[in-house]
Amino acid sequence: MNYTKISLLFALTIPLSNINADELETITIEDSLAINPNISTPAQYNRTRGTNADGGMFLNQINGVSTSRFGGRGLEPVIRGQSQTRLNILLDGAYIHGGCPNRMDPPASWAALDTYEEVKVLKGVQSVIYGGGGSGGTVLFERDSRGLAEEEGSHGRISLSGSDNGTQGDFLADGMLAMDDKGYMRFITEIKTMDDYEDGDGRTVRSSFKHKQAGIILGFTPTANRLFELSVERNDFTDALYPGGGMDSPEESGDIIRLRFEDKPNLAWLNGIKVETYYSAVDHVMNNFSLRNPPKYMMGNNAGKAMMRETPTESNTIGGRIQLTSILSGIRWNYGLDLQNNQRDASLNNMDNGTAKAISLMWPDANINQTGLFAEAEQNLTNNKRLKYGLRVDFINASADKANIKPIAGPKTASQAYKMYYGSQEVEQDETNFGGLLRYEQNLERGLKIGLGLSRSVRTADATERYINKWGMPANNRWIGNPMINPEQHHQLDFNIGQHKQGFNWNTVLFYDKVSDYILRDAARSQAGILLADNADIYRNVDATLYGAEWEGSWSLNSNLDITSSLAYVHADNDTDDRAIAQTPPLNGILQVDYHQAGWGLGTRLRFSSKQTRVDSLSKQEVGETAEFGTLDLYSNYQIDQMFSLRFGIDNILDKTYAQHISRANLMDMQAIKVNEPGRNIWLRVNAEF
Repeated sequence: MNYTKISLLFALTIPLSNINADELETITIEDSLAINPNISTPAQYNRTRGTNADGGMFLNQINGVSTSRFGGRGLEPVIRGQSQTRLNILLDGAYIHGGCPNRMDPPASWAALDTYEEVKVLKGVQSVIYGGGGSGGTVLFERDSRGLAEEEGSHGRISLSGSDNGTQGDFLADGMLAMDDKGYMRFITEIKTMDDYEDGDGRTVRSSFKHKQAGIILGFTPTANRLFELSVERNDFTDALYPGGGMDSPEESGDIIRLRFEDKPNLAWLNGIKVETYYSAVDHVMNNFSLRNPPKYMMGNNAGKAMMRETPTESNTIGGRIQLTSILSGIRWNYGLDLQNNQRDASLNNMDNGTAKAISLMWPDANINQTGLFAEAEQNLTNNKRLKYGLRVDFINASADKANIKPIAGPKTASQAYKMYYGSQEVEQDETNFGGLLRYEQNLERGLKIGLGLSRSVRTADATERYINKWGMPANNRWIGNPMINPEQHHQLDFNIGQHKQGFNWNTVLFYDKVSDYILRDAARSQAGILLADNADIYRNVDATLYGAEWEGSWSLNSNLDITSSLAYVHADNDTDDRAIAQTPPLNGILQVDYHQAGWGLGTRLRFSSKQTRVDSLSKQEVGETAEFGTLDLYSNYQIDQMFSLRFGIDNILDKTYAQHISRANLMDMQAIKVNEPGRNIWLRVNAEF
């Protein structure tokens, strides 16, 4: 079976199996349309790291992708300085929106990485077919069960991994039964137990959790071009600790059901059809007493008593996409319709007497409906010149059905809270948003490729930005959404130049993003449109500018020795207030050396980041400045025989104490300031293919 591989458009293509990198085309006419110099290295991601807590942790290895750490899971990816719903993240065609208003479970955290065959990272706006927004990029976790079923009979793989600093055990089983080209059944399960890890100073970071995942994929292939596929999977997380938040999560579950149809009709005007539908449901519970000691009341009749709070939540998403492909007059058209409805409900409950009494309705039955129409064309102008262009329009309806319901133990309805800070009790809003892209690419002499792209993308505000209603005393504990906030409008320019030749490959990306109505989480200080100055968390529109650059290269010194390196930088300004935008990662990069022989290989990797002193001191999201760091990893792999292989290594050999700049404040350890990354970690993984 194939292991996960990863494709980075505008940057590089790295296979995570023995597939040749030249086979990893993401967009195909006669040649790859995307700038893709096929920079590759045998230092495969799936063998240079022992285990990944979730998909977000895996993405942290990619140039230009940083992660914000909250705990042991729930790492939030940041691409080009943008995160959360500025990224479109799809799990095998399905959207899943997490159940935690504070993002303990962002979408990538639901990706059990080793059950996917490919991860595609599209930085910036490279397509209009994966949904509205996506200004920072699109991440596609994809399975290829039909491809695995080309090998008839039963086959699969089993892996077991562990480490001395965090991973107690991670067991994966992935089996396929292919039935004479007529169909297949695939079974997936993973059981993972993560313990608290220690940082470089030997301090324990509360990060443990337990994860169980199981899924079944049924495929029916009546013809070579036709596919009906049903997949059902469930993820359960228990006892998840989060030092970056005021609560932990004793239990959380997520179900995803997908139904897919693909065909290549024998019609002159229609070359392909793909229909995908999905349903994802998340049930999440977090509290401050099951897995930690709750705080105590400081005054009043309850002085000295435990202040027990719990927040049960649910997030249900249903959607689908119909995509048609036509090749007309040498132009490849992808066009269709996508739908998505997300419903979220959450309440903050007082549990002091053992009975839940709602203090505030944090997500007051928030509903966001999106209907999108898209069309995208790919055209070869000449053998060396290519053009890509597309348009989409999204119709949005947002509402909050419980906004006027007063909680049992709370003083305000959500509508009353909105009116206090923004002057309006309106909660329903309709939008019509237009986006598009235009990209020109050309092959030059000596293996050079250049590309120039223009795009407009519009991101509607998510349920938290619109409707969050966390009421608290004092006022600086409040967190109030803005139902009438305007959608973000991103206007981006990017330029690529890369070269692919024998022994040496490189690629450079420059990007510039001018944003109107950037949705800023800020503190209330009587800014324009904000009625109070009590330091509550609020949302407001500002104008913003983001720009940056990425570079990476690969050198093959000989048939056995390779060097790769990368650098990424982003700068983000709040133009309205002449401030930096909080939580922007600093200059960072990787230098990696790999030696490989038939059946074995080893390598070393230096990961480094400069200090970040450019911060928004007025933002409560900013923890402060961050020192520079550099960490050294060693890793190796050995193929025992055709069935068994080993991977082992040491991450952070020098036991460095460090934190990513964009990570959360460590509320459980004031000495640590931020949630630190793991210290020295020795890991081992055993794989068996059958």
